[in-house]
Amino acid sequence: MDEIKLIIAEDEPVARQAMARLFDLETDIEVIGAAENGEIAVDLARRTLPDVILMDIRMPKMDGIKATQIIKQEMPNVAIVILTIYDDDTNVFQAIKAGAIGYILKDSPIDDALQAVRAAYRGEGMMHPAVAGRVMKEFARIHNDRTADMEMFADLTDREREVLKLIAQGKRNSEIAEALFISEKTVKNHVSNILFKLQANDRTEAALYAARHGLVE
Repeated sequence: MDEIKLIIAEDEPVARQAMARLFDLETDIEVIGAAENGEIAVDLARRTLPDVILMDIRMPKMDGIKATQIIKQEMPNVAIVILTIYDDDTNVFQAIKAGAIGYILKDSPIDDALQAVRAAYRGEGMMHPAVAGRVMKEFARIHNDRTADMEMFADLTDREREVLKLIAQGKRNSEIAEALFISEKTVKNHVSNILFKLQANDRTEAALYAARHGLVE
């Protein structure tokens, strides 16, 4: 297995150095850079093309949300995992819109961060339960006046609806493939079609659409 090339963007030097040391102990992860603010994170990403960036939201000069927007626009294949705090709901929601794929609390155990980075590398989102419920409520509130209704799902095929329901249940591509007796490549194609038809940025946003419009509980 190839090593996951990781950048850590965190303005607190002690935390940044500690994470770098812990991640470097893993045989499948290589820390290729560390950034103390969003501007440096963007520059590092441009120069090194990492697989994953662990991105703090609140940083000087350029925050993690703006850095995420720039990186995802220029380098859409770079997966970004957001480091957040429990009561930062609105910023996490903005990070979802910017294209981040994973969300973990800053005081989570290192195993959670490792799991989130590895999941992001596989193209799978991971959101801490304490963040997920609050973000879904925020998403519903902000989009309460949205004119879209169940018609937004009218273009989905029956199979794509099945895949979307499983995505909303937090299933990985491999689990979806097993449940529907199809290949992972076929699942990836379905996911791409779903995101295109729903005009969603990522799996998380598609799942939130599905939940809000009653496709899943």
